[in-house]
Amino acid sequence: MDIPQEVIDAADAVAPEVLLIPGVTGVGLGFREEDGELVDELTVRVLVADAGDVPAGIPESLAGLPVAIIEFPVEPLFAPDVTRYDDLPGGAQIEPVRGASGTLGAIVQDGTGTEVGLTCHHVSGDPGSTLWQPEAPLFIAGGPPPDLTNALGETIAVASPATQTIPVPSGAGLLLGRQLDAATVSLGEAVDQGRTLNHAITDGFGVIDSTMPPSTGMFVRKRGSQSGPTAGIVVGIQLVVPWDAEPRTPPPGHRFVMSHQYEIFFLPPGCPDGIFARGGDSGSLVLENDNRTAVGLLWAGNRAGGTRALMSDITVVESELGIKVAWP
Repeated sequence: MDIPQEVIDAADAVAPEVLLIPGVTGVGLGFREEDGELVDELTVRVLVADAGDVPAGIPESLAGLPVAIIEFPVEPLFAPDVTRYDDLPGGAQIEPVRGASGTLGAIVQDGTGTEVGLTCHHVSGDPGSTLWQPEAPLFIAGGPPPDLTNALGETIAVASPATQTIPVPSGAGLLLGRQLDAATVSLGEAVDQGRTLNHAITDGFGVIDSTMPPSTGMFVRKRGSQSGPTAGIVVGIQLVVPWDAEPRTPPPGHRFVMSHQYEIFFLPPGCPDGIFARGGDSGSLVLENDNRTAVGLLWAGNRAGGTRALMSDITVVESELGIKVAWP
């Protein structure tokens, strides 16, 4: 689906005000949906927390396009897991603290040529936070220092709405928005503890050989640490959605948002249990189907498991963090 730039610009102009309506969880462009079926017709997709209680004030058309109401309670995806990898690949479970795990998307290369881990900021914690795989130890005040056997290293760099310092006025509020929720993690401690670094993504996804921006109608797949390998289709672009990653809170009168996001809808043949992503999958790389081209970094969906998920453009992640997801 080709979307004219003037339509994208018009939707961008109205999206922030619609997002401020209580109960609205996202605004973007993409396919129309009827009873869970995709229709090749361009609409403004307004995501809501509960389709049975559609918020008042949503217009029937925006930016000259009809509005489609889609139920999607957007939540950053994190949850615990217990799988341990001695040969550390993409798709592995990681935790900054016990009970708040995510996914190590892949081993990537930073600007100095050093191999580091890629995940989400809301998974990694702020720079200096120690990451563990598969689980963080229980810290006891006044107790002995933690066993470093499962330590990977520390968070190096982060980029997310929490790192945005210039707010954008929108109605009565101020938006702090970014196009990514991403972080890099050092892996020196993992190597010191005897682990090897595997450039491949587990479950046969292989080594990433290229990156490209996603597009509407693209068939994709991902390997998440909770839901495993699943498949979907990009059904929405240019989404503006709230970023509520506790314990981070915006300054009074401000709101964290993610802009220019991509919405994925599951493909039943590629999701045997009917779920594309669930809590713990944040940080997963999203690949174009049937090849090893990375197109996105997954960060949101339904924590209990759902048919929808959100990702950032992987080329924006590369540019903002100064990394290479694929290299010779």
